[in-house]
Amino acid sequence: MTDLLQVKNRRYLVTGAASGIGRATALLLSDLGAKVLLADINAEKLEEVREECKGEGDTLIIDLMKTETIKQAIKDKVSSFGKLHGFVHCAGIPYIAPLKVVSAEKVEKVYKLNTYAAIELAKVCSNKQIYTGEHGSFVLISSVYGLVGSAANVGYAMSKGAIVAITKSLAMELVNNSIRVNCVAPGFIKTPMADKVDGMMDSEYDVRLNLLHPMGLGRTEDVAKGILFLLSDMSSWMTGAVLNVDGGFTAQ
Repeated sequence: MTDLLQVKNRRYLVTGAASGIGRATALLLSDLGAKVLLADINAEKLEEVREECKGEGDTLIIDLMKTETIKQAIKDKVSSFGKLHGFVHCAGIPYIAPLKVVSAEKVEKVYKLNTYAAIELAKVCSNKQIYTGEHGSFVLISSVYGLVGSAANVGYAMSKGAIVAITKSLAMELVNNSIRVNCVAPGFIKTPMADKVDGMMDSEYDVRLNLLHPMGLGRTEDVAKGILFLLSDMSSWMTGAVLNVDGGFTAQ
């Protein structure tokens, strides 16, 4: 049964790999023998993660909001790295703002990175020039806030709710390409991005946040394990699914 969790010698692109869930995912995959292409805009942090990786890997410095550059950047890397079995889109930014001050410009920025980049990555990574043609698995990152309501969160919730719908649509479109598409909906994880959100809130925020998670706040490693499951053959009969990794947040 444990053989089904093997990702050894498979090649995956992980965005947002310089920190948070992306970093934890990249390290876990590398520990298990996968070859990981680490993608992020932060070159210095990305190199630190590459040095932490135990297995083979490479880095891709990329601004995913410049979606027109994604295809060529990945294509150039794949020529030496090898064709991909899949990708995990962990890169993202928060946006906490009450409705009365929501900015179209900021919402567009959040959507471009959190959401549209996922579509572009799926388009590129399903291309025959990029995709190895077997064991295909794409994992997108939604959020509990893509599933339940939260005040002052409409911009971010929009971007993550859309990921759920995108996952299901891509799953149907790519099933005949031997590609499964699933997503993970994490609860609140202590990451650099979460710390930015934390700094926007009042002193009682941490208390309220903990109460929302019956099992306590999560770790990046907890989410990485869920991602590993979806990438591996252990989930071979799953596509279009939303895996909640949230410490009981959405069970209430």
